[in-house]
Amino acid sequence: MTKPTGRLDCQETAQHYRELVRQNVQELGFAPGLAVVLGSEDPGSVLYRNLLLRDGEDLGFIVKPYLVQSSLQVAKLVAQLNQDRATHGIFIFYPLGCPDLPDDEVMDLVDPAKDIEGLHSINIGYLAKYRKWLGQERRAIMPCTGRAVLKVIKQGYGEDHLAGKTVLVINDSLRIGRPLTAMVANLRGTPILCHHDSNPEHLEAFIRLADVIVSAVPVSGYCLPAEQIREDALCIDLSHEGNFNFEALRERGITFTDNSRNSVGRVTRAMALLNLTYAAGW
Repeated sequence: MTKPTGRLDCQETAQHYRELVRQNVQELGFAPGLAVVLGSEDPGSVLYRNLLLRDGEDLGFIVKPYLVQSSLQVAKLVAQLNQDRATHGIFIFYPLGCPDLPDDEVMDLVDPAKDIEGLHSINIGYLAKYRKWLGQERRAIMPCTGRAVLKVIKQGYGEDHLAGKTVLVINDSLRIGRPLTAMVANLRGTPILCHHDSNPEHLEAFIRLADVIVSAVPVSGYCLPAEQIREDALCIDLSHEGNFNFEALRERGITFTDNSRNSVGRVTRAMALLNLTYAAGW
């Protein structure tokens, strides 16, 4: 890793790991296969899917997109991809929107060795145990969004920055909030997990004491009051709409990521593709 910069720079962090992914693919000696599964026409998901396809192809993977419209299609496709030796990794966009097949069940249908999102119960279990290796040869696959957050902080502030820090995570999903709080605990930070049912007065108190705030509330118009945030806090936005008043943060000199040029999403994609090289045997 490079010397800490004292800033949250998603573009720099993403580029660092993109180069690592490119090196891993060269060392593998073949182009790993990635299946990207989409279950809706949600604009945010479609945009992210297209960006992941572009990144994957640019870094030397064979990427195949799939569109599913029913629970039966989902189950059949995942079963086929699990058996397909040319498919080394599976990335599914959630929510799929299948009322008779919940997303958490779909996560467990994916072969854990091909689960580059790190969301299978087996992989989440290894995260809870803070196991980086499975035996001596296979790397454990960690959830890519939470890992991306940690890599951005690590790149800017060093390996041990979260030790002793209070980290507020406003999102309790299986994809983001729950794995991220486990990762923070593994790094000796103090995680606080909030969600839409959290007591508003308590949430304000948590905001005021947090050293790091990670918000991923998928609601248009949701915005954390900038005046409640400490000037030395790090603010990380994982929402599509934007959960912070970026101009107000800038005026107060608060460090932040946004939902456009300095987006954690580009690092998340790099983490997914790094996981794919692990799944392919690197």
